[in-house]
Amino acid sequence: MKEKRLSKSAGGSQKMEATLAPHQKEVSNFLRSNDISIVIGMAGCAKDFVQLYRAVDALLNKEIEGIVITKPIVEVGKSIGFLPGEAGEKTAPYEASFYENLEKLVGKQTAASLKPKITFEHVGFVRGKTFKEHNMVIISEIQNFTLHELITYVTRLPESSKLFMNGDPDQIDIKNSGIFDFLKIMDGLDGVGIMTLDPDVHQMRRKLIVDIMKRYKKFKDDKGKIRPDKDE
Repeated sequence: MKEKRLSKSAGGSQKMEATLAPHQKEVSNFLRSNDISIVIGMAGCAKDFVQLYRAVDALLNKEIEGIVITKPIVEVGKSIGFLPGEAGEKTAPYEASFYENLEKLVGKQTAASLKPKITFEHVGFVRGKTFKEHNMVIISEIQNFTLHELITYVTRLPESSKLFMNGDPDQIDIKNSGIFDFLKIMDGLDGVGIMTLDPDVHQMRRKLIVDIMKRYKKFKDDKGKIRPDKDE
């Protein structure tokens, strides 16, 4: 998809208030260069933040008309169909982190004005429909989608829209995650980019948290055996 300005205004003089660090600008530039961009990295690498930054910047600059956001709803022993309320009520608790980031990016007033242009959808309501033209779609935590659900999303993307995806293979919360097969299918396709973030560069959390996460990953890789005689 070629990025171009649309004639329809997306907010007049509204501007981004947040700035990206140099390593985050590298990710943002990567997102510009593909129709489907997949960013893989451990929790705390600001994957959602940078992807939302790029999408909101495009919205303010009239490159797109709207943003669609999807995050898996993982409930122990329940599916979304059994949770009380309408679709919006079911997804509302999972929208909070994105709206918090939105306010950090543009401030509360501009964030409020942009909310009508941002749609939060669950994969269960996507089947049989195609995303709108001139949109950017963000799919967060793809490790908690099945392969069928991920393919459902990528095959609903129109010519004039872009798709941003992110995930962390070390935070799989479902039994039938499709992330590994999905990455194999998508790797090498024209228009698709896959970027793996180096935690030593992109990690935004305090060092202690990073050390805990690295030790946890090693614990799982060693099949439950931590070797205290080896340095992390």
